[in-house]
Amino acid sequence: MRIAQLSDLHLSSQPLYGVVDTLGALDMALQRLSAGPAPDLLLLSGDLASGGRREEYALLRSRIAALPFPSALLPGNHDDRDNLRAAFCAQAWTPPPLCCQRIDLDGGTLLLLDCIVPGEEWGQVAAPQIDWLESACPRRRPVLLALHHPPFSVGIEGMDRIRCRGERSLAAWLARHEEVEALLCGHVHRFVSTTFAGRPALVAPSPAHQIALQEGPLAYTLEPGAYLLHDWLPGERLCSHYLPVAVSPTQCYGDG
Repeated sequence: MRIAQLSDLHLSSQPLYGVVDTLGALDMALQRLSAGPAPDLLLLSGDLASGGRREEYALLRSRIAALPFPSALLPGNHDDRDNLRAAFCAQAWTPPPLCCQRIDLDGGTLLLLDCIVPGEEWGQVAAPQIDWLESACPRRRPVLLALHHPPFSVGIEGMDRIRCRGERSLAAWLARHEEVEALLCGHVHRFVSTTFAGRPALVAPSPAHQIALQEGPLAYTLEPGAYLLHDWLPGERLCSHYLPVAVSPTQCYGDG
């Protein structure tokens, strides 16, 4: 099973900060995705719109509507739950206020956990999130857990201040659910690989702009955009690939 993970699109009809063409970056990402290897599912793991406006979600909907594979969406701190839910009403959303989803795939399940706190940049796993996880998590079936904010530090001070809180509650829940094989996150605008509560934990980069890996104030950088491609064999292994959005023409080499 192949899952493509795009995160932190920050879609806007105008260049972000006057220079970042987020819509063009998404188009390039989808062009590369369509060129193969094709995924079985496209996971969009939050901060889909720059300001959570209806017209921004309409841009996203117009881009993914014709894709030959399904998409599953998750809100981030820049998203508006009501506008997201209205724009993508066919998604398997939980009843309000949370926008969680359970996606049953061939041999495994993807749990999309809404951990945003409206009006705040940080996220939180609190009682409503744990209650949903408890009700949605299947027994004796492999699971991948996706949430926008990583519940762990990544070594960038500004991002660590706005990561997911309530990590102890989440870790305690994971301790009771060995079905969960890995965590997939976004928010950081950089590729990060680590562990959390004994599970592999991966953070997807943005296809548009990245957060600078530096000390001091948060800053964005125009390092190449990218996405992740997860080859998941439920119950056996997860193999994740980092794919830059803008690539040079393919180079072909002979054997040896």
